Order: sequence, then structure tokens, then C-alpha cells
Amino acid sequence: MLVAFVLLFVTCYLFYNLFLVKSSKPKWLGEQEINTSASFSTLDMLLGRKTVVDKDHHIYNSMGTKKFCVVDESPSPIILLKDLDLIKKVFIKDFDYFTDRRDFFTVSDKKSVLNKLLGMLKGEEWKNVRQTVSPTFTTGKIRRMMVHFNGVGQQWVKMLAEKAKESPTGSAKIDVLSTVNQYTLEVIGNSVFGMRTGTIQDPNSIFAQKAGRMANMDRITDIIKLNLSPRYPQIFKITVEGDVKQNDFQQLLIEARKGELKALGSDDLDSFEKEAEIRDNNSNTKFSDKSKILTDEVIIAQGVVFFLAGFTAVSNFISFAAYSLALHQDIQDKLREEVGRVVKEDGSLDYDDLAQLTYLDMVASEVLRKFPGAARLDRVCMKDYRDPETGLFVPKNTAVVIPVHAERSPYSYLPFGQGPRNCIGKRFAIIESQAAIANLVHNFRIDPTEKTPVPLQARFIAAQTFLPMDLELMLTPLRKQT
Repeated sequence: MLVAFVLLFVTCYLFYNLFLVKSSKPKWLGEQEINTSASFSTLDMLLGRKTVVDKDHHIYNSMGTKKFCVVDESPSPIILLKDLDLIKKVFIKDFDYFTDRRDFFTVSDKKSVLNKLLGMLKGEEWKNVRQTVSPTFTTGKIRRMMVHFNGVGQQWVKMLAEKAKESPTGSAKIDVLSTVNQYTLEVIGNSVFGMRTGTIQDPNSIFAQKAGRMANMDRITDIIKLNLSPRYPQIFKITVEGDVKQNDFQQLLIEARKGELKALGSDDLDSFEKEAEIRDNNSNTKFSDKSKILTDEVIIAQGVVFFLAGFTAVSNFISFAAYSLALHQDIQDKLREEVGRVVKEDGSLDYDDLAQLTYLDMVASEVLRKFPGAARLDRVCMKDYRDPETGLFVPKNTAVVIPVHAERSPYSYLPFGQGPRNCIGKRFAIIESQAAIANLVHNFRIDPTEKTPVPLQARFIAAQTFLPMDLELMLTPLRKQT
């Protein structure tokens, strides 16, 4: 039944894009249009024979000195920006015109959890949820999450050291992405859902299996199954219901809804309990506005967002960093020396320690520059927009696209986006990743193996996320684990 449904979907999709869309091409495309139909057909893109990055590189190189161009891309034309001043206007200066993002997929049920993902929300609903959720990601909250990063990091290092000890060579050959996933899943389980997943001890645990199904949306069938299966919302709803207070993001979201979460002046409190004091049960009416914004569906959806971003995106980031360090031993040695100067005797690093690691920050930034997680950034124009300086005209409801894999500078190097609609979990992702990288270089020498691909083989999933394929590295312990 599912196969038949998918075939019908693909047939309708191709018919719509190859015939109906072409016959309704808008008149405003004009001379700024770059035609890509000959080199990048809808079928090629749908079947994965060519990627959105291939297409964007082709367009970008074809633009010459043009500051922008129009691309007739299904289901409707887009405007691709090259000029840095225009990019800055879209993201920041003229953000009021470009408040929404394009839909990644469409779900018919308006109350579906998938429709409540932060990236899918639009207009006032997005603004209200973003403002309500933002206090979850203050420096003070993430500072207290370091207990998860340290605890999980030490378990992870111990597991890797045991694997090396069992090897006759004293070194462990690892599949990098699956190994890093063990760390990120445990961190996310602890900090987002307040639960121990057991993925470090058992990479095939139930949590890991379900996480893998959610993260591997590289086919249409996976997205359809995610939408149709009622099990995923039920899984994420476990931590929404009940009144047990836990030091995790899900609880922070629930408290934000109740109005118990303070965005300012509370980061230095010693106790999470002090920060989120339970108010009198009879005064629930005070929080009615917050409750309307953060419904259970919205809370569950943001749990999904934090999970996917903190798991898949961070795993890729750490994997690319490990790969880069393996190929550049001089940088690895310099980074190891810096980490060794601040790490505590028990091997832990706190938030302030990470802030001292300036070279680590440089390494992380370079990895993100070379291997950005998203292929594109986009915004949807909410009302007709004209830029008199460049002659750019963007009709209402038209998507404006910025290719991430392009020329680099402060406003084209955008691994987390820019402006009010940037990645809300940016700080969390960076700290989680830096803690893992520091743990790796402090405890192991990272080397390529005979199977390590040079250059790196990669793919795109759902035309967005840049993932390493079959990436093997070797870890050699540098110190004895207790």
C-alpha cells in the first residue's frame, strides 16, 4: 500500500512540475533568469542523481558579476542572492519583509506535530513561540548543561579506550559517524529528555534504533512514514506529561509555557529549582497566554527539533572535525596542547574552560566553513519588496535563497543562518561539539586509516544535510583511563 502511494505521489509530482508549472511561468522572471533545466532536471534532482549543491554551484558560477538571479525551480521560481549587502538586508535590515521560511514538506493536519516545528511556523505564531522558547538557550542554561557533556564525554572516552585495549595494535578503528552518534544521542537523551539512553554501552539500544529512523529521512518514504506513524508523537509526549521536574530542555519548555522561566537576571542562580519556582496552583490564569502559545503539540515539536538538530547536525560537525584533525596532525597537536593546559585533573571541562580554548574555537569555525550542515538558507517574501540600489524586485510569496556552499565572508559564511530567524540552538550545538572534540584530542591521537577517503565522500539527505559516508579513522589512547 505504501509503495503504491509513493509511486502515485512521484507520478503526480513529475506531472505537476514538468507540465503544469512550466505552463504557468510568471512574467516577472525577466532577463535575470538563469535556466538550469537542461543540466538539472526535476527527475535528476528527485532521484538524487544531482544535488542541490551541484545546482547552486552551477548557478553561482554562471552569474558572473550579477548580484542576484531568478531560477525557475519547482514548484515556483526562486531568487538566488550573491551580493553580500543584499544578503544582509534580507536577513537583518529588511527582515520584516522576509520573516518566514519555505515549507520543507506539507502536512495536511494543521495540528500535526510536524506543522509545529519551529522552522515550519510562520508569522506571529513563529514570533510568539520563538520569543517564549528563547530563554531556554541562555548562557546560564547551557552552562548547567555542561554536567551532561562532561559525564557523557567521560563515558564515551572510556568506551573508546576499552575498544582500543581489546585490539592487538592498541588502537581502535572506528566508523566515525556511528561512534559520534553514541555520544550525541546520550547527550540529547540527558539534556533534552532527561533520560539515560544507554547508547554508549549499547549502540543498538531501542532509543538509538528509533533515533536512526527519525534522522535518516533520505527518501520520500521515510518522510511519509514519519508523518503517518503515530508512535513518534507518543514517544516524545512521555516527557511532556507528568509533573516531575527535571533539569532538561523539555522541562524548561514546559516552564516557559507556565511563565515560570526567567530570561534575564537568573543565569547565576545556583539551583535550577530556585530559578523555576512552582507558583500557586490557583494562579494558573496568569499563564493563560503562554499556555496558548506553547501547547503540548508545540512543546513536543520543539523536542523533535532539539533532538534532530542536537543529534544529526552535531554528529556531522564532530565527525568532520575528527576527519580534518586526522589529516592535519600539526593542527591536532597544537589543539591538544591548548586543551591540556585547561582540562581538570579528572578530565572534565566546564563552560569557562571551553571559553578559554581560542584555538579550538578557530578549528570549529574552520570545520563549519568547509563543511556547513545546510546546503541553502531561504526566506519567503511576505510582501512585494524592492531594493532601489540593485533593482531587485521580489514578489510576495517568492522564496529568496542563499547558497551556503559558496564564496566565504562574514555574511556568506553562515553555518547557523543569520538574523532573528537564525538557529535557536546555535550556542548549545557549538558547546556540545567543542566538548566532544576536546575530549577526543585530549585522550586520543586521531589518524586516518587505509580506508579513510581522501577527498571525503559525502551526500545530501532531504537536499539539506551534508553527511560523511563510510568514514573510518583510528584512535590511539594517550593516557590510561580509570
